[in-house]
Parts: sequence; structure tokens; C-alpha cells
Amino acid sequence: MSAKSTSITLNGRTYRWPERPAVVVCVDGCEPEYVTQAVAAGVAPWLGEVTASQTSRVVDAVVPTFTNPNNLSIVTGVPPAVHGICGNYFYDREAGAEVMMNDPKYLRCDTLLAAFSRAGASVAVVTAKDKLRRLLGHDMQGICFSSEKADQTSKGEHGIDDALGFVGRPLPDVYIAALS
Repeated sequence: MSAKSTSITLNGRTYRWPERPAVVVCVDGCEPEYVTQAVAAGVAPWLGEVTASQTSRVVDAVVPTFTNPNNLSIVTGVPPAVHGICGNYFYDREAGAEVMMNDPKYLRCDTLLAAFSRAGASVAVVTAKDKLRRLLGHDMQGICFSSEKADQTSKGEHGIDDALGFVGRPLPDVYIAALS
């Protein structure tokens, strides 16, 4: 499929090819009213511009309302029962331990990111924490790294050498406002 395609079909749904570059920002664990109040207080100017331009959408969460299942539902277009990431952790009886569901081996379907990249779209993913990077970037062609480990990027694994040099900023702590 070439970048001139008008749509792609993935996981039983058809998605239009973007008419212009698209940016998706997932604000994890955020009540929409927090954004409304931050914009009104003048402390979130970029989000104010986005919401004023009517390009902002609030989506319903999937159950369970954890980071991994919700982010994977966003990028696959299907619920956890289909994509396979049913929580942040699961209990592995054979190992007798909790296992973080951040390995793509638990993913049961393709992502929009991978599908669009294979179809010729330029795709980049930047996550705050590294725990989502391998899931979101699974089988994707393009750039995919976490801010948490931006000092460890390589062209082979992340699609970019020296991400910190590219953005011109020091490695951030994942729990500071400047990263968000």
C-alpha cells in the first residue's frame, strides 16, 4: 500500500488517510475538567490553542482504566479483549510473580501506528515513560522512544540516534511538569 492510499483497514475498521500531519496527545489519567481549568487559569496555553481550534477530543476510557490497556485501545481501535493488553500487570501462575504487560508478545493485533507506517506514513512516537514504548512501537517503521530513556536512543532500536541532541534539551525526570 502506498502513501497515496485513501484509507487503511485494521482490526475490522477503516481509517481515512490524514489530509495533513496529525498529532495525537494522550493525557493519561486526566479528568477533562482539569484541562478546562488549567486553560482558564492560563497555565496550559498550548492546550488552550488546541481546544479553541476544535481539534481536541475527549474519549471514553476502556475497562480496566489503566495506562497500558487504554493506550493500546487508542492505537489499535479495539478493546482489551481483542488487543490482549488487559492490565498493566498480570499474575503469572507458572512463574509465581506479577508480570508487567509491556512486552509486545502479549499484543494480539496490529496497531494503527504500524499499519500507517507500513503504508508509507512518517510516524513518530514519544512516550514519557519507557514502559509503553515497545508496545506502541511494535512493528512500526519510524521513530519511537521514551523521554525517560532519551539518552539511550539508537537508530536501530528507536529510529533515531541522539534524541536529546535532536530536541536540544537535557534528559528530563518523568515526574516533572516540564516533561508534560
